[in-house]
Amino acid sequence: MLLINSLITSLLAFSAAAKGQADKKPPAAPGLSFLYSLNCTLAPPIQVGSGPHGTRNVIPITGGTFSGPKLNGKVLNLGADWGLVDKDGVFSADTRYQLQTDDGANIFIRTSGPAQSDGRLHLRLVFETGSAKYYWLNNIIAVGILKSGSGYVLIDAWQLESPKA
Repeated sequence: MLLINSLITSLLAFSAAAKGQADKKPPAAPGLSFLYSLNCTLAPPIQVGSGPHGTRNVIPITGGTFSGPKLNGKVLNLGADWGLVDKDGVFSADTRYQLQTDDGANIFIRTSGPAQSDGRLHLRLVFETGSAKYYWLNNIIAVGILKSGSGYVLIDAWQLESPKA
């Protein structure tokens, strides 16, 4: 009987705590800090075909430039988008390519994310560099919005910031 009373007391306490959480305002939303705008040139796609995860298309990345408040440079002719089209016809990017800053630092970047109904892609960006100046990129959460053109894409990128206290 003691065990049942203890269990009931715990459930009532949990229920009261959950109700208290429901009455609170939602937490403050994180902010975004602009990283850069990128203009990337592309070669014609290579059709891999249907596979177990969808229809794979490889789009070679051939160059471009990027500029922002903390970093500027060029997109090297090194990398591609190994995107997939799923059973519903939605394209999802899966890129790996190389940035080089104006001061010579090399930054490897991976992006992924699905196309939206307006034709833009929402991207997750992951950076990797050994440069001391840009090492902070290894430890950020970043997002981007991709707009495509004929033979190029434009990507605007932002860093996620903690909400103001």
